[in-house]
Amino acid sequence: MSVKNKKVYLAPSVLFAFLDRSHAKNSQASAFFRYFAQENYQLFTDIVSVYEAYRQIYNDMSPSIAKELMRTISMSNITMLYPDERDMNAALKLYVNDRSSDLTYQTALMAVLADKRGVSHICTFDYLHAVYGLSVFYIPI
Repeated sequence: MSVKNKKVYLAPSVLFAFLDRSHAKNSQASAFFRYFAQENYQLFTDIVSVYEAYRQIYNDMSPSIAKELMRTISMSNITMLYPDERDMNAALKLYVNDRSSDLTYQTALMAVLADKRGVSHICTFDYLHAVYGLSVFYIPI
């Protein structure tokens, strides 16, 4: 797989796996972030994804680690995307008109925001419903 642009969208599953050292995918998540730094990737995520990761860390790990996630994100070079009303409506339209049961509203919102910024790869450990030509990011070997 060759990545033409160096833009990647971070899903909450990767953020959570990166912070939870006991997570089965922690080493993969760490490898992703090392690779992104080494290859100068531009990273994106949205406020809904950060909140989802925060909520999961708060409930499953500890409030102090969840707070540390927020502090780290605020100091990082990850571009935080904030959906506006048009983005929310486009995601709702995509979600409602999809005939399958595996597209979530959060994934639809990620797809809309990624498409708006020209991001074609999502870094996730969850199933990715293929919309707008998005694909799962893999480290090239």
